[in-house]
Amino acid sequence: MIFNIIKYLEQFLLKTKKMNFSDLKPLDLKKITVVDFPSDQYFHEQYDKTQIVLHHTVSGPEARGDIATWIKDKRRIATCIIVDGKGVPHQLFSSKFWAGHTGVSSDLDRHSVGVEIDNWGGLIKGDGEIHQFGKNDDGTPKLVRTKVNKMYAAYGNVVDVEVQYYPNGFREYKYYQKYNESQLRTVGELLLFWRDRYKIPLTYNTDMWNVSQRALSGEPGVWTHVSYRPYPQKFDCHPQPELIQMLKTVENL
Repeated sequence: MIFNIIKYLEQFLLKTKKMNFSDLKPLDLKKITVVDFPSDQYFHEQYDKTQIVLHHTVSGPEARGDIATWIKDKRRIATCIIVDGKGVPHQLFSSKFWAGHTGVSSDLDRHSVGVEIDNWGGLIKGDGEIHQFGKNDDGTPKLVRTKVNKMYAAYGNVVDVEVQYYPNGFREYKYYQKYNESQLRTVGELLLFWRDRYKIPLTYNTDMWNVSQRALSGEPGVWTHVSYRPYPQKFDCHPQPELIQMLKTVENL
């Protein structure tokens, strides 16, 4: 009984521990896992980089499924880095090259560096009712009778993850999977590395959580996918307090 209480308290303290990003430094390149990504899946052209765009994947904690999906897509859509659920950065191609990732224009894609965070994205809390989760392979609606208080990802699968709650919703979802500390630290290290390499300013942009004309104009800085695409097209990234904390910290490092 006492052991169970202690274990619970340890888990509670871990969950409520305030994250500290003040010790972040530019990414140590030895941390990177290099992916054997087909050379015809991105463009071997170099342009000045002025923007960094944060994305999340809407998938599980591993990068391999995302990579496989991109390989099947011949439109050359990808980001140069995916940060998996353990915070490991997987490099598909050098950040000096480019692929489609904003979904707005090739010009913005050429002059920006994209990074994906493995995450289930927006979640639906089960209420015992039937909900539609996209479509089946035959094109019919995918209907799932949800279980009360279980969390469901976009594909209708139950996920057991740490949840960020937005009482007023963010792009129509009240629940999102949280980005974990390991992921946020790695993203912060990447931002510092790209700042040094490309001279991209890391000033925190308060308008990054909705479509921003500054982002669309190519203004240098750090943005999110929702800075370029309106609801309901995109939902990444969501304004998790710890993500904002990290972004505000690295601008002063």
